Amino acid sequence: LSHEADVYFVATVQEEVSMAGALTATYKINPDIGIAVDVGFGTTPELDKADTLELGKGPGITLGGNIHPGLRKKLVETAKEYNIPHQMEITVGPTGTDARAMQITREGVPSLVLSIPLRYMHTSVEVVDMDDIRNTGKLLAFFIKEISKDILEGLLCY
Repeated sequence: LSHEADVYFVATVQEEVSMAGALTATYKINPDIGIAVDVGFGTTPELDKADTLELGKGPGITLGGNIHPGLRKKLVETAKEYNIPHQMEITVGPTGTDARAMQITREGVPSLVLSIPLRYMHTSVEVVDMDDIRNTGKLLAFFIKEISKDILEGLLCY
């Protein structure tokens, strides 16, 4: 991936308990934008279908309180442009992901969340669809490719 910007991929720790890894990495790197790749509740027999993502239908693009609207819109446009299947994931309040940590570090980092649908979350029998993982990677790569300094400046203006 050739890009005019520095691109960092960070694997974090303690997201469930304190977001310490994301807070530390974001503070050190001080990025222009942040994208959290996480998992979202996939369709599971015990869960309401309206509250879950369907396995095999692509990553969830989160819409919610700490998601930057301009970046989210560009992410959706990128998915459509490259025919990458995706779903919308609605969240009220903070997402409970590393995006929250990025958003509140330093002056705040405009953030996004891409969620891989996961069935049976937090159990020993978690299940994902490999196509969802591949499509998450493709969408992330094409989105990063599309972002230039000029485009980023326009997206970050409210």
